[in-house]
Amino acid sequence: MKKKIACLIPVRSNSKRIRNKNIKKINNEPLIKYVCKNIFKSKLIDDYYIASDDYKIYNKIGNLKKKFNFFKRSQKSALDISSTEIVIKEFLKSKNDINILILVQITNPFINSKHIDAAIKKFKKNNFSSLLSVVASKNFLWENKKFSKPINYDHKKRPRTQNFKNYYVENGSFYIFYKKNFFKHNNRLHGKIGTYEMPIESYFEIDNKFELSIIRKILKK
Repeated sequence: MKKKIACLIPVRSNSKRIRNKNIKKINNEPLIKYVCKNIFKSKLIDDYYIASDDYKIYNKIGNLKKKFNFFKRSQKSALDISSTEIVIKEFLKSKNDINILILVQITNPFINSKHIDAAIKKFKKNNFSSLLSVVASKNFLWENKKFSKPINYDHKKRPRTQNFKNYYVENGSFYIFYKKNFFKHNNRLHGKIGTYEMPIESYFEIDNKFELSIIRKILKK
């Protein structure tokens, strides 16, 4: 039996900070459908799955249901306090033919199939154990203390931004890892970790109404 590369998109009902976040409109389409349309043309992914506790969310992708399968996640994995690792484990335990999993989080809708395929190639070429999407940043970071100190530069020798070495911010868009390694570590990130750099606009995630408004403006056609 061929070992497949699968994509898992976890979504749940009853989001708290933004009500019905997963079906909010982006360019006149539900968020879940917008992301699915962006990634379904991957040349390397064999199977796509939407893991949800509510079939109504899955219905929002319309005719894309021909491409995306529904996975019924448990109520335990759909709680506010539940880690994504719980639904990953539920899903992978039910699938024997998966080798590599791409976990896609739709709260960062800047992803597309070209990003995914390039990241998978990098993941394999470099023999990474796991990989995450990131955004380059030149921000000067400080500790949040009464008497603060800079984290990533010397304030006495303030560098020019054009000479400042990039660091990378996890943007929460996607993660890649082997099924066998996930069960060994119980974590999506483990072992030799690689990064895939996405465009700067993908720094934003839909975590509150303000960020949703920003993302709508950036992606507006």
